[in-house]
Amino acid sequence: MRHGLGLSAAQMVAELDAALVAIEAAGKGPLSLAEAEFLAAHGGTSIGAALAGAAAEGVDPGDARAKEAAARVAETAHGTYGIAELAAVLGVDRSRVSHLLAAGRVWAFKVGRSPCIPRWQVADGRLLPGLDTVVRSIPAGITPPSLAGFMLTSQAELEHRSPVDYLACGGDPAAVAALVAALGEW
Repeated sequence: MRHGLGLSAAQMVAELDAALVAIEAAGKGPLSLAEAEFLAAHGGTSIGAALAGAAAEGVDPGDARAKEAAARVAETAHGTYGIAELAAVLGVDRSRVSHLLAAGRVWAFKVGRSPCIPRWQVADGRLLPGLDTVVRSIPAGITPPSLAGFMLTSQAELEHRSPVDYLACGGDPAAVAALVAALGEW
């Protein structure tokens, strides 16, 4: 609950979207690429949906790179939990989620100071079986969209299932961990 606002991620996105609409209606043009990048880097976990709205509203429509970057940030950030959200999904205290993150049993990336915990790590209200084994194998420096894309895409080595589906069905986490570790070799 940053700044004591008590807003959920969805409420924060809605408020930010309304604020951006008000700014544009007041004569301010659409976000520049530099503004969008700054917002993505410093705006917090829920900024992705707002950036998607900004892209749709015209983050320099002539610049396909800016639109693509905004869409990637939006998609990635939208598919995450904050600590409080994950705690609610798992039915545990926020401190338990913080301990899981600190112990490397759950993977997160940061936007500003806020951890973004990708939703693909949870199935049926529980952490994926063997997730801690997979998390230990995630290469340093991998981008969140790259990892999410891999985890959600069918892999021949995993019986043509995505790593998420494979783990959810009781597949060997070591097999997924080996494939994830190999992502760092590209």
